[in-house]
Amino acid sequence: DFAGLNSAIGDVKAGDLLVAQKGAAVWKRVDSILQQELDVEDLLTLATALSRLPVESDGRVIDTLHVREILGRILPVVDGMSSEQQIAVLAALRYLPAKDFRLRQEIFDVVTVQLQKKGVELSFAQYVTVLDHLASLAVRGPRYPSLFVNFLAIFAEKADSGWDIQPFQVLTVLKAFSKAEVVTEKLRLLHAYVEDMVESGAVHPNIAIHLCHTMVCTRQFSVEAINALLSVACRTPLSTYGDDSYLMKALKTIECILRVDLPQTYSNLAPRQMQFLNSVRDAHYADREMSWNTATTYQVKHFLANHGFEAQSKMVGPFALRVCDPEQRIAFECLERVHFYPSTNTLRFWPSLKFRHLEASGWRVLPIMAGEWRELGTAAA
Repeated sequence: DFAGLNSAIGDVKAGDLLVAQKGAAVWKRVDSILQQELDVEDLLTLATALSRLPVESDGRVIDTLHVREILGRILPVVDGMSSEQQIAVLAALRYLPAKDFRLRQEIFDVVTVQLQKKGVELSFAQYVTVLDHLASLAVRGPRYPSLFVNFLAIFAEKADSGWDIQPFQVLTVLKAFSKAEVVTEKLRLLHAYVEDMVESGAVHPNIAIHLCHTMVCTRQFSVEAINALLSVACRTPLSTYGDDSYLMKALKTIECILRVDLPQTYSNLAPRQMQFLNSVRDAHYADREMSWNTATTYQVKHFLANHGFEAQSKMVGPFALRVCDPEQRIAFECLERVHFYPSTNTLRFWPSLKFRHLEASGWRVLPIMAGEWRELGTAAA
């Protein structure tokens, strides 16, 4: 009863007080389905449906024993699956946590060997999906980097003939290489292809901004590619983007990273592109998050006010400072668990970039850990 299962999964919402009960109802249906004789398509349909369960609720919703049974049934038949089916298996490994690491590794090894053999047969869209899933998997193996490098080898052969390539797909590939931490000189093939796309007119200003933003954020770029993308971006007046849009934020971030983190690249840009970035730096931008106060920022503001510190809000480049003193250049930054990578407990890209750039601009940034703040209690504060 996949229709009933999909309906039950749709009822599970992150943050719902009844999420545990609704999750139990899902797994009751899964248990009923697993009692039946299931073919390959049924197993993949089941895994795909379960991948829609909210990630934020994994701790209370995901039944790892059932996931293990599903993956256990997939393992014996994965070798004979089609490419599309094996890509669906990668998605299941990505979205369905199971405590049996050995089982996940066995499936991963079989799928990656098969997909590596089929590499030339895959469409560009299929290969992009494979890399996207691989980059997000905790499971790794000795063949892991070679899958990415092989992609570039095939890309070199088929980019001008066999593959239909869209600019946004190149963006996804760059993100996948960065997330997978695979570094190779062959990435210059992608950088050169970006230049070719610009010359052919395949890149419009919006996608040029997205591509440029991804390239500078992941540090996977060439000066020529950045110059080419900015030459497209500057064709549109800044006023058309709006002072609170994502594109304006992306442009502000590009300017900030090039000027502060990559000064040599910045100095090698063409005069027109540098003039455009100067205009970006001076342009007004108001982050929509500026008006949003979390419970922690609200309490911190109240606490500081009680001690004679009247906190203000201010935009500095692309960064929203909700609690700060612009004159003394002091900012209090409230950090939640979501701001840290769970595996390494280090700051994620955006808050790390924010701290580094504010300090480079002469600001003193004082981090406040939301969890520790809540443990203090109002009496202690």
